[in-house]
Amino acid sequence: MAADHAPDRSSAEGDADLNYIVHGAGAIGCVLGARLAQAGRRVALIARGEHLEALQRDGLNISGYTEGHFRLPAVRTAHELDVDERTVVLLAMKTQHTFEAIEQHRELYDGVPLFCFQNSVTNEEWLTEQGFRAYGVMVRIGARIDEPGVVTHTGARRAKIGCWPTGSDELCAAVVDDLVAAEMRATVDQHVAEAKWGKLVLNLTNAFSALIDLPVQEWFCDEETRFFMADLQEEAADVLDAAGISPVMDDGRDLRTWIERMRVPGQREPRGDSDPVMHSYPSTWQDLHFRRPTVEVEHFNGRICELGERHGIATPLNRTLNDLCHDAAARRLGPGTETVASLRAAARR
Repeated sequence: MAADHAPDRSSAEGDADLNYIVHGAGAIGCVLGARLAQAGRRVALIARGEHLEALQRDGLNISGYTEGHFRLPAVRTAHELDVDERTVVLLAMKTQHTFEAIEQHRELYDGVPLFCFQNSVTNEEWLTEQGFRAYGVMVRIGARIDEPGVVTHTGARRAKIGCWPTGSDELCAAVVDDLVAAEMRATVDQHVAEAKWGKLVLNLTNAFSALIDLPVQEWFCDEETRFFMADLQEEAADVLDAAGISPVMDDGRDLRTWIERMRVPGQREPRGDSDPVMHSYPSTWQDLHFRRPTVEVEHFNGRICELGERHGIATPLNRTLNDLCHDAAARRLGPGTETVASLRAAARR
């Protein structure tokens, strides 16, 4: 790979080429933008704060499973960019920031396809209710911002894409083709909502990982940790059964089968790269680590609690994680304030 990457201006003249705007170019958004630019696609980034300043001043430096230095257009709002009939917006901000971002671009994004490279199902649901052209994306990318403008891609590069909540069209296929050209493991999914609900169930563990300070590579190792996650996900299974929702898990299995595998006794080896430098931490952990005042968990654990209340099913573990994680963010406590034992004790109160 060349050391420095700039946008491929020649592709901008082709009528069939898509014009990608990555709105919310944090860690995951930067991986997407870098890979698409590496494949010669037109890409611009929307970011904010010191990260935006660094992208504008120094460009994007990325290492790990994606490597290079990328000089890409980076702006604060899409109003500073050319939005044309070939524009596709990849939403990559956290769910709690989606609403304000879209309101700021309501007229500009009217009719523009919005692909939700985000966790939770709230984004697609809300956008559809608001009359936007929303597409669902189940994305698996591990990445972190080490400092403004500097990103490490720590693992995974998967995406399942479909119309929301079901079906597909030619645009889904075109975006998948571009991502495959960018060496992403991307596929069209006719039932993307089921895949996104499966990812939401996995994301129930984000607050747990943040509160006990545990990297993704070690989630499944210890029985104590794994069995807590199984109990957490079983609450979700009961709730989703009552709601008539059938999530498809990461390995293609149904949720109950996934939980059974989690409950198999014994110590397990860490997943993925054993180098601590390449350890992945979920975005919720990163929010606590950087002492950010908000977290996304209300759209994961909070959603399960909401459905539980609606269907008369108790969700003490999910409620505990939701409440304690919000409290930790509000108090700027950082990761690692709890243990498995303290969380179980709090859930019994």
